[in-house]
Amino acid sequence: MTALKTMPQWDTHAHVFAGAVLPGSHYAPDEHALVMWRETAEPFGINRVVLVQPSAYGFDNSVMLDALTSSGGVYRGVAVVEASVTDQALEIMHAAGVRGVRFNLVSPMGNGACDIDAIIARVKPLGWHAQFYLQPSHYTWVRQRHAAWNVEVVLDHLAGMRVNGSNAEDVAALFALADLGAWVKLSGFYRLGAAAPFGEIDSLIDMQHERFAGRMLWGSDWPHTWYMESEHGNAPPYESLLAPLDRMFSDPAVRKSILCDAPERLYR
Repeated sequence: MTALKTMPQWDTHAHVFAGAVLPGSHYAPDEHALVMWRETAEPFGINRVVLVQPSAYGFDNSVMLDALTSSGGVYRGVAVVEASVTDQALEIMHAAGVRGVRFNLVSPMGNGACDIDAIIARVKPLGWHAQFYLQPSHYTWVRQRHAAWNVEVVLDHLAGMRVNGSNAEDVAALFALADLGAWVKLSGFYRLGAAAPFGEIDSLIDMQHERFAGRMLWGSDWPHTWYMESEHGNAPPYESLLAPLDRMFSDPAVRKSILCDAPERLYR
């Protein structure tokens, strides 16, 4: 990490919370402000962040937008919007630093029932990408729609491929998405059947790097909403989420691609 500390290094998946979430949310977060992310991440050389709208706030992106605005344009965001969002609202989000729209096809409070085609059509003129929290069962549908959308597609949390849960058909479908130019995030390891220091995830990372090289991103998923559900215990240390990079990618050029170059291309 030392050689990269003078460069912008990106955590491409974090959330901020302030105030009440939607009724019926499956987790109840405490306040997690942007300054708290900085205090957690910067000791490890991570000095840029992409804030992702959490499902618990639905279409109200105000907490994330306030945090982005406070950064003075340094950080980036991924919003959740409806097809009816106004042009003015989109322009305000873009000015604040939003560069993508997210579709959560997994969470009980996700937005997978929205008109995804219509929403992507609305944000495409801004150059935004489409980010999906999905499972292998969704790969074929995303591939079938990819050409019509004609935007960059980003797959959260190792594309939802669980430890010891993938099969040859899933891998082939994921590689077909990679061949179309999709991106993948190395994030949310604990959502995939792994525990800190996440050694179980190494084989998945290695397999995906084969086809997503140059389009791999890293994200902490801070402050780890999965652990806000009491049965999951305590959230892992931030450094443990970087441990797979330490184990898998000793080549400085690969680490630079994941932490610096790829996010700079996608979010700038």
